[in-house]
Amino acid sequence: MTNKENKMGLIRLLVIAALIYLAWRVVKNLLSQANRRDNSDSGNGHDGQAMLKCTQCGVHVPAPEAFTHNGRHFCSQEHQRLYLEHHDR
Repeated sequence: MTNKENKMGLIRLLVIAALIYLAWRVVKNLLSQANRRDNSDSGNGHDGQAMLKCTQCGVHVPAPEAFTHNGRHFCSQEHQRLYLEHHDR
């Protein structure tokens, strides 16, 4: 085998590998789109649960888990206590 034949074989191998990679990406993309379409058809896409921002640290927590005092929301009793110690005097 000559040097030229070795280079042609390597180029052919690289082209085949690139084609396999491109085919894999196309199939993966098509499956992903089908998955997204199925998920969007099965509802409005969210749970509809309200999130409240903690007045002390800014973290958002689900409304049922939040602690509320005088219209202010907190992620924990500790943050509620800390806020009230420094702000309600």
